[in-house]
Amino acid sequence: MVYSCAISQTNLVPNPSFEDFIPGDTFCNAGPIDATPPWYSPTGGSPNCFKTCCWNAGWAIPQNATGFQYTYNGIGYAGFGIIDLTGFSVNFREYIQIKLFDSLTENKNYLINFWVSLADSACYATDDIGLYFSDTAISKDIMDYSPFNSFVPQIENPQGNIITDKENWSLISGIYHANGGEQFITIGNFNDDVNTNTINVGGSSNYQLCEESYYYIDDVSVTLIDEDTLNTLAVPNAFTPDGNGKNDVFIAHGKNVKEFHGKIFNRWGMELFELNDLNGGWDGKYNNAYVSAGVYFYIIAVVFKDGTMEEKKGTVQVVR
Repeated sequence: MVYSCAISQTNLVPNPSFEDFIPGDTFCNAGPIDATPPWYSPTGGSPNCFKTCCWNAGWAIPQNATGFQYTYNGIGYAGFGIIDLTGFSVNFREYIQIKLFDSLTENKNYLINFWVSLADSACYATDDIGLYFSDTAISKDIMDYSPFNSFVPQIENPQGNIITDKENWSLISGIYHANGGEQFITIGNFNDDVNTNTINVGGSSNYQLCEESYYYIDDVSVTLIDEDTLNTLAVPNAFTPDGNGKNDVFIAHGKNVKEFHGKIFNRWGMELFELNDLNGGWDGKYNNAYVSAGVYFYIIAVVFKDGTMEEKKGTVQVVR
């Protein structure tokens, strides 16, 4: 999903495209993730970084040890193993982690974007890729490469959206409502093998590489959203039209709505009410009489000021 909103110009992620060198290096270094600081591995896994300027063919761009891929942005990208099905490394995971430039602000919304591409060598693709925010760094022992399955990533690739593309970059995106104080992001697969969705897409003749699900990642961003330009549409799921002045009207709420249309139906599909104003609503009546308590259906369509459209279908409970 691509979100329509205005964001601040400041990306809180240092080195978002994996381009920086180790301080003091006089040549272009790549390979282990810590060769592109301040990114690092929080577990015993060994994620990598690749750069267009690297002299070592194994970590070069576009051709390297795991496949052929150009960068999405800049001169570098990272790579990590999402799952290993060789049988020798059950629940093997690699993660990348970084401390943000600044901690997140309580009750603010942030837009998170990062781009991934399945490596040519990988025979398996998955939909289980996510990003986890934390106040402090999460980590495991240097010899531990098991999953962070006790943590639930706040930003996840949608289930069922298995990323199989080896030629192009796929966007993983989401909006995060901050608790306040979050300073670290960790990216990877937070599920164990049993709960990871995979499909075989074919790949390398190298058994070790083929049995992995290995992804490149580039252009990671966490940016504050300008709330005044955030497109939103919220619809209640119940109301109580009893005339007491509290929750008497079924009414939707939204920001930056230019056009608004909706209809209410009973369970037999008969239209009971038409909505043409975001500030209006349904008072629970049909032919000037209150409808019975129960479940009713709505369809609401809006056009936002920036031209994007959204449609919601659902049910609303009339409570007596």
